[in-house]
Amino acid sequence: MEPAEREGGGDPPEPGGLPGPGPRSFVPQKEIVYNKLLPYAERLDAESDLQLAQIKSNLGRAVQLQELWPGGLFWTRKLSTYIRLYGRKFSKEDHVLFVKLLYELVSIPKLEISMMQGFARLLINLLKKKELLSRDDLELPWRPLYDMVERILYSKTEHLGLNWFPNSVENVLKTLVKSCRPLWFDELIGLWVSVQNLPQWEGQLVNLFARLATDNIGYIDWDPYVPKIFTRILRSLNLPVGSSQVLVPRFLTNAYDIGHAVIWITAMMGGPSKLVQKHLTGLFNSITSFYHPSNNGRWLNKLMKLLQRLPNSVVRRLHRERYKKPSWLTPVPDSHKLTDQDVTDFVQCIIQPVLLAMFSKTGSLEAAQALQNLALMRPELVIPPVLERTYPALETLTEPHQLTATLSCVIGVARSLVSGGKWFPEGPTHMLPLLMRALPGVDPNDFSKCMITFQFIATFSTLVPLVDCSSVLQERDDFTEVERELCSATAEFEDFVLQFMDRCFGLIESSTLEQTREETETEKMTHLESLVELGLSSTFSTILTQCSKEIFMVALQKVFNFSISHIFETRVAGRMVADMCRAAVKCCPEESLKLFVPHCCSVITQLTMNDDVLNEEELDKELLWNLQLLSEITRVDGKKLLLYREQLVKILQRTLHLTCKQGYTLSCNLLHHLLRSTTLIYPTEYCSVPGGFDRHLSEYFPIKDWGKPGDLWNLGIQWHVPSSNEVAFAFFLLDSFLQPELIKLQQCGDGEIEMSRDDVLQSLTIVHNCLIGSGNLLPPLKGEPVANLVPSMVSLEETKLYTGLEYDLSRENHREAIARVIRKLLNHILNNSEDDTKSLFLIIKIIGDLLQFQGSHKHEFDSRWKSFNLVKKSMENRLHGKKQHIRALLIDRVMLQHELRTLTVEGCEYKKVHQDMIRDLLRLSTSSYSQVRNKAQQAFFSALGAYNFCCRDIIPLVLEFLRPDRQDVTQQQFKGALYCLLGNHSGVCLANLHDWDCIVQTWPAIVSSGLSKAMSLEKPSIVRLFDDLAEKIHRQYETIGLDFTIPKSCVGIAELLQQSKNPSTNQIMPSLEEIKEGLRRQQVKNADALRNYENLVNTLLDGVEQRNLPWKFEHIGIGLLSLLLRDDRVLPLRAIRFFIENLNHDAIVVRKMAISAVAGILKQLKRTHKKLTINPYEISGYPKSTQILAGDRPDNHWLHYDSKSIPKTKKEWESSYFVEKTHWGYYTWPQNMVVYAGVEEQPKLGRSREDLTEAEQIIFDHFSDPKFVEQLITFLSLEDRKGKDKFNPRRFCLFKGIFRNFDDAFLPVLKPHLERLVADSHESTQRCVAEIIAGLIRGSKHWTFEKVEKLWELLCPLLRTALSNITVETYNDWGTCIATSCESRDPRKLHWLFELLLESPLSGEGGSFVDACRLYVLQGGLAQQEWRVPELLHRLLKYLEPKLTQVYKNVRERIGSVLTYIFMIDVSLPNTAPTASPRVPEFTARILEKLKPLMDVDEEIQNHVMEENGIGEEDERTQGIKLLKTILKWLMASAGRSFSTAVTEQLQLLPLFFKIAPVENDNSYDELKRDAKLCLSLMSQGLLYPHQVPLVLQVLKQTARSSSWHARYTVLTYLQTMVFYNLFIFLNNEDAVKGIRWLVISLLEDEQLEVREMAATTLSGLLQCNFLTIDSPMQIHFEQLCKTKLPKKRKRDPGFVGDTIPSAGNNTELVKRHAGVLGLGACVLSSPYDVPTWMPQLLMNLSAHLNDPQPIEMTVKKTLSNFRRTHHDNWQEHKQQFTDDQLLVLTDLLVSPCYYA
Repeated sequence: MEPAEREGGGDPPEPGGLPGPGPRSFVPQKEIVYNKLLPYAERLDAESDLQLAQIKSNLGRAVQLQELWPGGLFWTRKLSTYIRLYGRKFSKEDHVLFVKLLYELVSIPKLEISMMQGFARLLINLLKKKELLSRDDLELPWRPLYDMVERILYSKTEHLGLNWFPNSVENVLKTLVKSCRPLWFDELIGLWVSVQNLPQWEGQLVNLFARLATDNIGYIDWDPYVPKIFTRILRSLNLPVGSSQVLVPRFLTNAYDIGHAVIWITAMMGGPSKLVQKHLTGLFNSITSFYHPSNNGRWLNKLMKLLQRLPNSVVRRLHRERYKKPSWLTPVPDSHKLTDQDVTDFVQCIIQPVLLAMFSKTGSLEAAQALQNLALMRPELVIPPVLERTYPALETLTEPHQLTATLSCVIGVARSLVSGGKWFPEGPTHMLPLLMRALPGVDPNDFSKCMITFQFIATFSTLVPLVDCSSVLQERDDFTEVERELCSATAEFEDFVLQFMDRCFGLIESSTLEQTREETETEKMTHLESLVELGLSSTFSTILTQCSKEIFMVALQKVFNFSISHIFETRVAGRMVADMCRAAVKCCPEESLKLFVPHCCSVITQLTMNDDVLNEEELDKELLWNLQLLSEITRVDGKKLLLYREQLVKILQRTLHLTCKQGYTLSCNLLHHLLRSTTLIYPTEYCSVPGGFDRHLSEYFPIKDWGKPGDLWNLGIQWHVPSSNEVAFAFFLLDSFLQPELIKLQQCGDGEIEMSRDDVLQSLTIVHNCLIGSGNLLPPLKGEPVANLVPSMVSLEETKLYTGLEYDLSRENHREAIARVIRKLLNHILNNSEDDTKSLFLIIKIIGDLLQFQGSHKHEFDSRWKSFNLVKKSMENRLHGKKQHIRALLIDRVMLQHELRTLTVEGCEYKKVHQDMIRDLLRLSTSSYSQVRNKAQQAFFSALGAYNFCCRDIIPLVLEFLRPDRQDVTQQQFKGALYCLLGNHSGVCLANLHDWDCIVQTWPAIVSSGLSKAMSLEKPSIVRLFDDLAEKIHRQYETIGLDFTIPKSCVGIAELLQQSKNPSTNQIMPSLEEIKEGLRRQQVKNADALRNYENLVNTLLDGVEQRNLPWKFEHIGIGLLSLLLRDDRVLPLRAIRFFIENLNHDAIVVRKMAISAVAGILKQLKRTHKKLTINPYEISGYPKSTQILAGDRPDNHWLHYDSKSIPKTKKEWESSYFVEKTHWGYYTWPQNMVVYAGVEEQPKLGRSREDLTEAEQIIFDHFSDPKFVEQLITFLSLEDRKGKDKFNPRRFCLFKGIFRNFDDAFLPVLKPHLERLVADSHESTQRCVAEIIAGLIRGSKHWTFEKVEKLWELLCPLLRTALSNITVETYNDWGTCIATSCESRDPRKLHWLFELLLESPLSGEGGSFVDACRLYVLQGGLAQQEWRVPELLHRLLKYLEPKLTQVYKNVRERIGSVLTYIFMIDVSLPNTAPTASPRVPEFTARILEKLKPLMDVDEEIQNHVMEENGIGEEDERTQGIKLLKTILKWLMASAGRSFSTAVTEQLQLLPLFFKIAPVENDNSYDELKRDAKLCLSLMSQGLLYPHQVPLVLQVLKQTARSSSWHARYTVLTYLQTMVFYNLFIFLNNEDAVKGIRWLVISLLEDEQLEVREMAATTLSGLLQCNFLTIDSPMQIHFEQLCKTKLPKKRKRDPGFVGDTIPSAGNNTELVKRHAGVLGLGACVLSSPYDVPTWMPQLLMNLSAHLNDPQPIEMTVKKTLSNFRRTHHDNWQEHKQQFTDDQLLVLTDLLVSPCYYA
């Protein structure tokens, strides 16, 4: 709940005009300004000063005394509350101190996670408003944060889920990265430009650039990059283009976040070169047609987001440049500020798509938000077109969607429309016609239309005073034209109000007709009805608030007559009418009460004259209706009600004790509303102008106030503050009506009198209504605090907030009286009549309100806060900022501020009274009826959250019910207690408080409750409860700290904080003794924590090992134990033994938990290995270069794998430096380069049992026991879920740990098992052996050379066997095994493995499948090594090249994928050395050489190779075709994976693909053709560099001259996609545009019909996305072609259509003529949604060719029918563009007989 943005500049006078009480002692950073408008504002400064002083001194004291908990946490929480109540109301010095202290606290290394989250959230809040602290005020070191992120996110030990990370660290880092070096910019933008294939991190780069651009507008020249930026943004929208398109799947996942792109574009706008605007216009031109409502697809959301965010972002920038007060953030230089012309251009380029998007399928919300922001900038461009669409929509009856869409858009621009302003003065004149036409929307039959109409009317009437000013025209004549028009129009206001009321009455009467209501006993309205009721009442009340006195009186009379002339049922219609009456009474209490109160009172008195009425079960309808009306109209200003007090009290006396439940409930409402109206603080009016409108027109001219924002400094809120008379009246009501009930209930509770259930219910209803009516008169409950819950050396006092009333302590506190009586009564009911659930429900409500209700309810407040924010968003003015909201909204916000204060009760002291009531709630929560339990539990949870530390007091009571030795617990109590432990989704979870004292009690209790008598596993509800409990504990548990030390640096800042003045308390600094005591306590706390930890582990083990404990609870217990593994303590020995033994437990769930646990234990027992720092430049013997050069350099060459210098002897091995991390040294070296030290300095290997610690001995004993191992292996090689199992990293970690900690001690035991498993080809056994082998290889990292050598002697034969036995099920696991083994390992250490894998992978033994698998496994190993194995890659490539002509498809695909990885390192990043690994260009050149025979032939290439390796040598062509198939696989694989797209050499393959790719979409084609087609599709989407454009075009032109028409056809489809996906790069190159234009237009005259048609389609696509424009040379060219004379007709041949052989002489003329017609057709089809000026004439020209020979006739018909289809929807508008003659011809054409011929 952030206070709204930014304050007005400077300090205007205090709001409300009160002079400030003396100068302040400090300048607050930024307070919540609304506090100054509260009726008790003058007391707030003192209050906040006191609180701030307490917070500072206590927080400082807590930190100095080493007390993080409870003191530190308690007071940081108070600081968050303080910020919520007063904003940042502290001096800059304090602000800086708070930030520094929290920053220190957050970065305490051993801090437990949950505390750190708390501190981090507050820190984010303190750093939020950037302009408050400049760089000079505050500099934070970024190192500690970075280390923490490293520690937590990349934590090696626990895979703890941490949720707080991104937001806080981001924010703090943002403030730091600001001063980023320009060098970074060049490096990063270079990186970005050169990566063409959207890797994962590209999105993050865009985010960085966007932030950089926003923070430095005008300081970076983006122009050279603009075409690239826009091309990429367009690509990331993933729009579908062209006819048959295959998207690269990962473009879908990695597209940019639109938000970042938008911020970037906005920041680049403006400046002297208008480049960005030009491209933006281009972007919208090219995608406009996608916004048309007839288009839909998964890309639509992105497009809508773009529309919504862009205007918003531009408005924010304008605000920053023109209206915001300057702060320390980088200012925008004048040269780069947005000029008015810039803004106009921007609005013009985006308005077209926005107008289309109004009617989109996804709803008009985004369009409405966009229009709201655009209208702020240029109303004259935005509003007229919106209105043009609105007026017809209001007339139409057939398209309700149009109406809702346009109305919601008009609501968005309402404010700009009504206020007019210099740009759009005629705006306001549209308002009345719109309002009048919207009235029919109040329609009982169409719910959504009804709601949007209410919203529409309410929006406009909030903005405009409804005053009839037409009389002024006679008196004055100094008005502008618009003002005159408005004045005369305002005469219609009265008419509008009355018509609106008639509509509403109609709505109400139609809902009354549902007579069925009467019979059924439904208390509630349906959901829709309640929404309509809300809409109706709020709209009506808005209208009346804004009316002048004259109009109001007419309306009032009308409502009054309507309400007394009918009798309504009280549930639906009655509520609506009563709401309307209430609205009227609220606006003008005096006049209205005069009418209503006497009338209602007399009717009610009349009807209750007779005493029989009092006992009737069903009351007279008229009586009920009048009671309802009376109870609603008393919700008004209390002072005005006092006149009628006698009458009202009489009514209450007559009706409170009616027998009929409906009757007395209405009467209780009356009592409740009377009490509320007289005792609460609230504003009494919400007019849009302070002071209302009943002033004379000569002195006050309302039209000036249309759309005026409220003035925050002169709001003039009229507050209702209870007077002493009102308070006295309230107490009189309580004494007369509450006391007698309490006396009765007291006697009933004592058992002195019997009361029937209905009477008890009635009395409780009266008590409850009195309580919630007078909640803020009654002081909170007093009493003894509950002592000794937590020890603390800091005071934990609660804060008292003044909320406008002094409590009258001389009177008896009714709250306490109610509490006494209710507890007694509750006891009585539970003992005697537990089934009186209705009374129990009410008692639960009363207890909840006694504890917490001070005048408003939390949930009501939350929903009001939400709706306030919604209204604020829809009406705000982001351009001018400074809280330019409407007055009603500002008043509402102040009221919310007041309510927030009444609701701030957290951190209350926990007193005996509270303890008693919470125990009552607990008793109710475990009672017999489930509904009672449910309601009581909700109250119980919210009470637990409000009082400090009460959970510790309650937990033992809850656990009582779970004790296994109690015999008297019922199942209901058992379940109730479990629910109490579980908690609700938002509140506290008792089972899992982050505190040792609590967990030590709850966890063991949950486990041993399995032996309780009440427990039964047959009841599914109980089983489900235990599942939920276990799941919730696992989900929420975060490791609890064992070490609560506070470092010195923290203490220093805390001292400063406690000493800081303004405001300060006179608390003395802690004495030395206190500090010592603090230290001692902190050490005791650490020791306690440790003791508790071990205790808990032991108790849980005892629990799990109990005899006859059900299995379910054993599993829960083991699960809880596994949460207790930590990285700073080894588990107690008993637990270690327990987990090791459970590796062979019968249940697979337990085995899985044990495997994870043992892997964790082995990690805890790992011995540290010593490291030493080295200088890489000395080792390589090359000096450090001056600038950064990435890639293979002389100084990192020693890291490469080199078979000549592999360490093969002990001496070489021990003298090598092994660098395990693959990425070190590629870009540059780490500043501090560490490697592992030599063998002598590492922990001793080959230890005997005596050398081990106790914990290690336990493991050693089990794993050297052959029986244990055999059992373990048997279990591990079982199937878990058939076909679903994968290589399991947990088991791998287990074995890695075993071999790392005990080197080869267990190999002798395992060896026979490994040999047996490898030979067995079952899926699960192979998986098991793969996991063990991977563990072995990774675990042997620190073994000595002899041991490693022995290991490989064992492994090599095993792996050979495994690879020859590989199967479909297992090849994935072996791939993972090898990849895991090679990850982060120096390749020189694994030379045995690589040499083994490279032994002839394609041996052909075992068939093609084994070959493919061996390649896959090899690829897994090499890919992990990236750039460090160039030699191996070269060897592999050399080996594969002759084998590229493989016959088997699966081997080909695998080779394709392997090739991708071989060339992965060949990237063209900026400043990168050429790679030593294989390079693409050289490879491609060799391939082209072999494909020569295919390039030269011109005929179709058929795939006539049988799938078998023929004997002997086939001819070159067949070889070529086989080769080509493999190459295609490679290109397809690399389209998705490698970093850069097709290089120059690959472009030379294009003509070949064009030739092969088939034209139709047909899946029956063979593999070669399908692949060629797919490959082209992927290549056409590639991102091109500017220098590649001419090359591509050259290839395309060359192919366009090819003799195969398939090739020419495919060129066109390729072109479509390529141009769209690289749009701005092409547009930036004029020659390219000309070339493409020439290419397409020349292909229009192709001899092959299909090619011509495709060229036409391509042309219309290029025209539609504005790549080409329709200029006169083009039109003239087509018209010339059309005029080509055809030779005389022959008799029509039936075969003529398909007969296009060039030899038939007449054909060239026909082709030319057809080309012209196609060209014109393309122009027509290129604007599917509008009619440009040239269109009518073109259509006429086209129609002249309707009778030409085929194929021309067909083309013309198709074009016309398409034109008709796309323009049919808005034909009414489009018609305007044609002359009458043209229309005649057109109508004739579109419906003429030839159309159907």
